[in-house]
Amino acid sequence: MIPQHSARKVHQILKRLLLLFLWTIATSTTISAIVAPYLEYHRILCAQNIYHFLHFFCHQIPSRCFWIYDSNMGLCSRCFSIYASFSFCIIILFCLRFYRTLKKSFMLYLGIVLIIPCLADGTLSTVTNYISSSLTRSITGFLCGTGFGLISLITKKGGK
Repeated sequence: MIPQHSARKVHQILKRLLLLFLWTIATSTTISAIVAPYLEYHRILCAQNIYHFLHFFCHQIPSRCFWIYDSNMGLCSRCFSIYASFSFCIIILFCLRFYRTLKKSFMLYLGIVLIIPCLADGTLSTVTNYISSSLTRSITGFLCGTGFGLISLITKKGGK
Protein backbone atom coordinates (compact mmCIF):
# COMPACT_ATOMS: atom_id res chain seq x y z
CA MET A 1 0.00 0.00 0.00
CA ILE A 2 1.28 3.48 -0.92
CA PRO A 3 1.60 5.97 1.96
CA GLN A 4 -0.84 8.91 1.82
CA HIS A 5 1.86 11.58 1.40
CA SER A 6 3.45 9.65 -1.50
CA ALA A 7 0.10 9.36 -3.27
CA ARG A 8 -0.38 13.13 -2.93
CA LYS A 9 3.07 13.78 -4.38
CA VAL A 10 2.39 11.50 -7.33
CA HIS A 11 -0.94 13.26 -7.88
CA GLN A 12 0.75 16.68 -7.83
CA ILE A 13 3.45 15.53 -10.27
CA LEU A 14 0.87 14.09 -12.66
CA LYS A 15 -1.20 17.27 -12.45
CA ARG A 16 1.85 19.41 -13.25
CA LEU A 17 2.79 17.14 -16.15
CA LEU A 18 -0.72 17.44 -17.57
CA LEU A 19 -0.58 21.22 -17.20
CA LEU A 20 2.82 21.27 -18.92
CA PHE A 21 1.42 19.13 -21.73
CA LEU A 22 -1.57 21.45 -22.22
CA TRP A 23 0.67 24.51 -22.12
CA THR A 24 3.00 22.94 -24.71
CA ILE A 25 0.12 22.19 -27.07
CA ALA A 26 -1.36 25.69 -26.70
CA THR A 27 2.00 27.42 -27.12
CA SER A 28 3.10 25.36 -30.13
CA THR A 29 -0.28 25.92 -31.76
CA THR A 30 -0.02 29.68 -31.20
CA ILE A 31 3.53 29.86 -32.54
CA SER A 32 2.66 27.65 -35.52
CA ALA A 33 -0.23 29.95 -36.42
CA ILE A 34 2.14 32.92 -36.51
CA VAL A 35 4.92 31.11 -38.39
CA ALA A 36 2.73 29.48 -41.08
CA PRO A 37 1.87 32.67 -43.04
CA TYR A 38 5.50 33.76 -42.93
CA LEU A 39 6.65 30.42 -44.36
CA GLU A 40 3.91 30.49 -46.98
CA TYR A 41 4.88 34.03 -48.01
CA HIS A 42 8.47 32.86 -48.55
CA ARG A 43 7.22 29.77 -50.43
CA ILE A 44 8.66 27.28 -47.96
CA LEU A 45 6.91 23.96 -48.49
CA CYS A 46 6.44 22.98 -44.85
CA ALA A 47 3.88 25.78 -44.48
CA GLN A 48 1.17 23.50 -45.86
CA ASN A 49 2.07 20.87 -43.25
CA ILE A 50 1.64 23.46 -40.52
CA TYR A 51 -1.76 24.50 -41.87
CA HIS A 52 -2.76 20.84 -41.96
CA PHE A 53 -1.59 20.42 -38.34
CA LEU A 54 -3.57 23.51 -37.28
CA HIS A 55 -6.69 22.09 -38.94
CA PHE A 56 -6.98 19.70 -35.97
CA PHE A 57 -7.33 22.70 -33.62
CA CYS A 58 -9.55 25.10 -35.59
CA HIS A 59 -12.03 25.27 -38.45
CA GLN A 60 -9.76 27.72 -40.34
CA ILE A 61 -12.47 29.74 -42.07
CA PRO A 62 -10.35 32.43 -43.81
CA SER A 63 -12.87 35.24 -43.26
CA ARG A 64 -12.59 34.70 -39.50
CA CYS A 65 -8.78 34.59 -39.37
CA PHE A 66 -6.14 37.23 -38.84
CA TRP A 67 -3.92 37.75 -41.86
CA ILE A 68 -0.13 38.11 -42.01
CA TYR A 69 1.77 38.57 -45.28
CA ASP A 70 -1.48 38.20 -47.26
CA SER A 71 -2.06 34.73 -45.77
CA ASN A 72 -4.43 33.66 -43.05
CA MET A 73 -2.93 32.48 -39.79
CA GLY A 74 -4.45 29.01 -39.88
CA LEU A 75 -6.41 29.69 -36.69
CA CYS A 76 -9.49 31.87 -36.49
CA SER A 77 -9.20 34.95 -34.33
CA ARG A 78 -11.12 33.30 -31.47
CA CYS A 79 -9.03 30.12 -31.41
CA PHE A 80 -5.79 32.07 -31.70
CA SER A 81 -6.80 34.25 -28.76
CA ILE A 82 -7.83 31.22 -26.68
CA TYR A 83 -4.53 29.40 -27.20
CA ALA A 84 -2.39 32.54 -26.81
CA SER A 85 -4.12 33.77 -23.65
CA PHE A 86 -4.10 30.27 -22.09
CA SER A 87 -0.33 30.04 -22.67
CA PHE A 88 0.27 33.56 -21.39
CA CYS A 89 -1.98 33.07 -18.36
CA ILE A 90 -0.22 29.86 -17.34
CA ILE A 91 3.22 31.47 -17.64
CA ILE A 92 2.30 34.62 -15.74
CA LEU A 93 0.28 33.02 -12.96
CA PHE A 94 2.57 30.02 -12.52
CA CYS A 95 5.80 32.03 -12.51
CA LEU A 96 4.45 34.67 -10.16
CA ARG A 97 2.74 32.04 -7.97
CA PHE A 98 -0.13 34.55 -7.79
CA TYR A 99 -2.68 31.77 -8.09
CA ARG A 100 -1.68 30.39 -4.66
CA THR A 101 -3.07 33.49 -2.94
CA LEU A 102 -6.50 33.07 -4.54
CA LYS A 103 -9.22 30.85 -3.15
CA LYS A 104 -9.97 27.76 -5.21
CA SER A 105 -13.69 28.59 -5.39
CA PHE A 106 -12.94 32.16 -6.56
CA MET A 107 -10.67 30.89 -9.34
CA LEU A 108 -13.30 28.39 -10.45
CA TYR A 109 -16.14 30.93 -10.52
CA LEU A 110 -14.02 33.58 -12.22
CA GLY A 111 -12.84 31.03 -14.79
CA ILE A 112 -16.43 30.02 -15.58
CA VAL A 113 -17.55 33.65 -15.83
CA LEU A 114 -14.69 34.37 -18.26
CA ILE A 115 -15.66 31.40 -20.46
CA ILE A 116 -19.37 32.36 -20.73
CA PRO A 117 -18.96 35.26 -23.25
CA CYS A 118 -17.14 32.96 -25.67
CA LEU A 119 -19.82 30.31 -25.34
CA ALA A 120 -22.56 32.91 -25.86
CA ASP A 121 -20.87 34.45 -28.90
CA GLY A 122 -20.14 31.07 -30.46
CA THR A 123 -23.67 29.80 -29.81
CA LEU A 124 -25.25 32.95 -31.25
CA SER A 125 -23.06 32.68 -34.35
CA THR A 126 -24.01 29.05 -34.84
CA VAL A 127 -27.74 29.19 -34.09
CA THR A 128 -28.68 32.58 -35.56
CA ASN A 129 -27.64 34.74 -38.50
CA TYR A 130 -25.43 36.81 -36.20
CA ILE A 131 -21.84 37.10 -37.40
CA SER A 132 -19.41 38.41 -34.81
CA SER A 133 -16.50 40.61 -35.79
CA SER A 134 -12.89 39.53 -35.48
CA LEU A 135 -12.46 41.96 -32.61
CA THR A 136 -15.39 40.42 -30.71
CA ARG A 137 -14.12 36.92 -31.42
CA SER A 138 -10.64 37.91 -30.22
CA ILE A 139 -11.89 39.47 -26.99
CA THR A 140 -14.17 36.56 -26.12
CA GLY A 141 -11.38 34.12 -27.04
CA PHE A 142 -8.92 35.97 -24.83
CA LEU A 143 -11.35 35.86 -21.91
CA CYS A 144 -12.05 32.17 -22.51
CA GLY A 145 -8.36 31.24 -22.64
CA THR A 146 -7.75 33.16 -19.43
CA GLY A 147 -10.70 31.37 -17.81
CA PHE A 148 -9.32 27.98 -18.85
CA GLY A 149 -5.92 29.01 -17.49
CA LEU A 150 -7.39 29.96 -14.11
CA ILE A 151 -9.37 26.73 -13.87
CA SER A 152 -6.39 24.61 -14.85
CA LEU A 153 -4.25 26.14 -12.08
CA ILE A 154 -6.62 25.12 -9.30
CA THR A 155 -4.63 22.92 -6.96
CA LYS A 156 -5.47 21.29 -3.67
CA LYS A 157 -2.39 22.77 -2.04
CA GLY A 158 -2.75 26.27 -3.52
CA GLY A 159 -6.47 26.87 -3.04
CA LYS A 160 -8.20 27.47 0.27
